[in-house]
Amino acid sequence: MGQTRSLIIGLALVMGQTAGAYAADLGLPPPPLPPEAPCIGCTGPVYLKGFIGAANPNVDNIHSELFAFNDFQVFHKDIKSSPLFGIGIGYEWSSWLRFDVTGEYRGKSLFIAQDRFPGGNGTFSIASNDADGTFPPGTNEYTADIESWVGLANAYIDLGTYLCITPYIGGGVGVASVSVLGLKDVNVPASSVFYASDHTETNFAWAVYAGLAYDVNPSVTLDLAYRYTDLGDARSGTVTAFDNSSSYRSLDIEDITSHDLMLGVRWKLGHQTAAPMPVAFK
Repeated sequence: MGQTRSLIIGLALVMGQTAGAYAADLGLPPPPLPPEAPCIGCTGPVYLKGFIGAANPNVDNIHSELFAFNDFQVFHKDIKSSPLFGIGIGYEWSSWLRFDVTGEYRGKSLFIAQDRFPGGNGTFSIASNDADGTFPPGTNEYTADIESWVGLANAYIDLGTYLCITPYIGGGVGVASVSVLGLKDVNVPASSVFYASDHTETNFAWAVYAGLAYDVNPSVTLDLAYRYTDLGDARSGTVTAFDNSSSYRSLDIEDITSHDLMLGVRWKLGHQTAAPMPVAFK
């Protein structure tokens, strides 16, 4: 019985080789290869991301046309912290280089500034209204809300993965739409209050990043990042006295930058999961 089985197997192998050679002689195509198994655990190069964070902005200086008429001294200017929220889509070019495009909303933050001027003799002009002669010293206390939208195109360099942790650096360029809302200018010594119309400036923006990414699994990555962001300048609309007696063009808020701390999640698309084990029936 064993010899018969061996003989049958040998004949089958010889016939298979003979049939393949005969098909080749006739010019027939080779039999199709079996389909490749899916890459279990692999992901595609495209990812989605979402992030939240805290913006800690600074302002370099403030200015208005009134500063040309007296020796104004700015002794305080500040923008308070605010939350930020963003989303994006990215592409992993290689194991160390990736790109993404992000859009974010930076919530309203309180702007505060104070200045003072010594007064003097001469003409002090506010818009078309002139005050000739001696005018007393004074101070202005400014408050407003600052709100912005930022869109950036970013590139990152991943610096190697260690225990599922990947440090990286990056940079981005884009646009920032910065709004000054509800500006109020109070001059207590002069018993004067001015209100400004809302105004939005759209500027070139840029950013640099440093961060750590942690691979939770092949398709989900947590991302903790620091970002320095330059949003450009902002300004209010026309500033008018409460009794419409005078006005000036705007208060300019110069060179807004921000130290941002962000926590995000990246979802890699195209992840293949293992097929379920077949169930044997008896």
